[in-house]
Amino acid sequence: MTAMSKSKRQDGWWYPWLFVAAFGVIIAVNGTMAYLAVDSWTGLETEKPFQRGQAYNAELAQKSAQANLGWNASAQFESVPTADNAHAGFVHLGITDREGRGISGLSVETLAMRPIQEGYDQNLIFAERGPGTYVAPIQVALPGQWELRFTATRADDVFKMRQRIQVP
Repeated sequence: MTAMSKSKRQDGWWYPWLFVAAFGVIIAVNGTMAYLAVDSWTGLETEKPFQRGQAYNAELAQKSAQANLGWNASAQFESVPTADNAHAGFVHLGITDREGRGISGLSVETLAMRPIQEGYDQNLIFAERGPGTYVAPIQVALPGQWELRFTATRADDVFKMRQRIQVP
């Protein structure tokens, strides 16, 4: 028997296994990310996207008419502590004209919606408290960000606005 019969591994025999291990890690991470992306998807971002696309020109015309009105609006959330620790308070909406005077006699419809989760939308009912000042009570199920979609109308004038509020 010669000394060659006992085999010895060559130096660096494990280098190809480094590539196999690296690709294994990449495949595992990408697979996990793909699973989490598909599993966490809550659904459509826009309801009836085809119909919304068809109404785009009408929406542009409404925005142009709204810009010609010169109205400005701002909304604020006022938190009110409750006994059952609910997330409640009031939304204060102020609407003014170009000169800064409050606009009275508006009918205000508002949808409060959770931007990251479906199923918690609610309509708010506003009451006029003074010239250009409107207030609505709100009680939401979850704390965090809420998007308010306002539509204020008076005769043929339409004013739309979106604003996010933070509910503690």
